[in-house]
Amino acid sequence: MGVAENPGTGKARARKIEKKTSTMRKPYHFVGSGLPNVYLVGVEYEVDRETLEQRAAIPRLPDLLTWIAVTLLSKDAPLTGDELRFLRKRVGKSSKDFAQLLGLTSEQYSRMENGVVTITHSNDKLARLLVVTLSVAEALKKPELMERVANQTWTSHVGPDQRIIARVDGVRGWTVETKAA
Repeated sequence: MGVAENPGTGKARARKIEKKTSTMRKPYHFVGSGLPNVYLVGVEYEVDRETLEQRAAIPRLPDLLTWIAVTLLSKDAPLTGDELRFLRKRVGKSSKDFAQLLGLTSEQYSRMENGVVTITHSNDKLARLLVVTLSVAEALKKPELMERVANQTWTSHVGPDQRIIARVDGVRGWTVETKAA
């Protein structure tokens, strides 16, 4: 049970907090990733029974974000705007700077990130190669990942019917895969 301020009176009140651990049957929806389809398994989190607010203790967050990036770079489907934004942020580039690297105007790039226009095959491939090249994360610097991205053709689409599932793994820290929703 935690303590919170009552918005009406400003006085402290007891909160009912329920502690949970996410499972494959009930994974934790990780909205903080900026992606709509990332779910975590094996993560401890709390739910405020009154407000339904959730708070998670996510171990090794930088590793998790790197493995999500590897999963996105390796997938056999075009990137979505949200995925492009996630990858751009992983390499610390502003949308203006990333647009310039892709040879696009800020407006053209913004329309791709916001899903207004479909990301072309060539822009998708170039964006992935830029992320691999600009990344400081060792997991993204592997030559085999760059080669896979360079030779990639898209055969499927990871959309709302697909989930990115990340499981806490004692050895690597995280295991990330895609599954049907």
